[in-house]
Amino acid sequence: MQSSLSKVLSRKAARHVWTAPWLPIMALLFAVQSVPAQKTVSIQGKVTDSSGTPILGAVVAIEGGGDARMTVTDMEGAFQISLLTPGNYNVKISASGLSDWTAENVAAPAVPGAKPLLAVMQVASTVTTVTVGLSPEELADEQVKRETQQRVMGIIPNYFVAYDNDAAPLSPKQKLDLSFETLIAPATFAAVGITAGIQQSKNSYHQFGQGSEAYGERFGAAYGTAATNLLVTSVLADSVLHQDPRYFYSGRGTKKERAWYAIKSAFRAKGDNGKWQPPYAGVLGAVGAAELSDLYYPGSRTQYTLLGRSLMFHFAGLIGLNLGEELFFKKFTSHASAEPAAHVPTLREGTPVRLIAVDGFGRQGVIGGQTITFVLAEDLTEGGKVLARTGDVASGVVTQVSAGNTPDDTGSVALQNVMLRAGGSVSVSLRSNQARGAATPAQYKELPGSKKVEITLFVAAEVAFPEAE
Repeated sequence: MQSSLSKVLSRKAARHVWTAPWLPIMALLFAVQSVPAQKTVSIQGKVTDSSGTPILGAVVAIEGGGDARMTVTDMEGAFQISLLTPGNYNVKISASGLSDWTAENVAAPAVPGAKPLLAVMQVASTVTTVTVGLSPEELADEQVKRETQQRVMGIIPNYFVAYDNDAAPLSPKQKLDLSFETLIAPATFAAVGITAGIQQSKNSYHQFGQGSEAYGERFGAAYGTAATNLLVTSVLADSVLHQDPRYFYSGRGTKKERAWYAIKSAFRAKGDNGKWQPPYAGVLGAVGAAELSDLYYPGSRTQYTLLGRSLMFHFAGLIGLNLGEELFFKKFTSHASAEPAAHVPTLREGTPVRLIAVDGFGRQGVIGGQTITFVLAEDLTEGGKVLARTGDVASGVVTQVSAGNTPDDTGSVALQNVMLRAGGSVSVSLRSNQARGAATPAQYKELPGSKKVEITLFVAAEVAFPEAE
């Protein structure tokens, strides 16, 4: 009997020994389970303009409690940012052409169905600047007076170069004035005389013969060539086709960049509207001047030889002259603008640009060939000046997309023809890679709590913003 009792007690004791270590662990698990999970809340609202029209693609940014989130509004102007900890947040909403809307200490309500935030955005105020001064025609007159005083080493005319960034367009009369001043300059007669002397020493155009009379004929022909080139190209063709015969000095960038600018300028012309154009006037003028020169030069030349030589010398001469103007001549030119070229705010090639897809782009549903609209996620600035504002619109075409497996994974997308409209007026071309020539797709990710997609692209080519304030 006593033996049986001992066995029972020993089994209970053994069970107690095995159970005792698990009691604290079970108590801890019970305590953890009894603690309520921390609640997450959301901020939602609607964005309209002053007329009540919903605004699509407004960028909504919130900050608070050490957290920062972003999203964009949908077709109804609605937005929602979820997975927030309860508390107060600062809200900023931006859209192209509208003044920023801000609110501080906006509570993220813990109660479902709370009244959404309503943001009414106003049209951005504009500043009108009235400049009292010379008219464009009067300004061009002043520039021509200064340009006709520009001489390399104080002797050689250097009239057809503009050192002003804001050089006014020339009237036909002003183009004639520059050409006429060049033709009557003593250095021009000296250059023509040297040319005629070289031709006579080599017996070029032997039909002229030798002697003073032959030298006079060579001199007349050389001067006639210079005159017809200037009058037909820089006066007649440039006036009819509204192009500017001057070289526009840059002075910005490295020597390599300036040299490339000079070479490019040989194959383009600035229109009287201030925009770069193909050099129609230069080509037609060179051909016309060559045809006229055939009237007073002896000998026979085929049409193809005449045109080919004329165009070859025209472009080769322009390249050499432009390189000299850009890299060397200014330092030796009298009355050239002493001030450095005014700094023009510029978006550099390779500048990163953060964009948020407005709609039609998520981990599911996007297809090749689809046009996607984006908005700028943050201001693009240079030297303290805002060149593109948060909310400015961009668009591009999807050619290929690869989605991530989960919302936290990054996906890849190939885009083409992506263009940002900075300030609604300046077009900025974007590409997928910072390095020029790379062809890999861009990476995108889903913004936390909003189900919107963010992507970073890069400025494809340098863009100047001369009107940036």
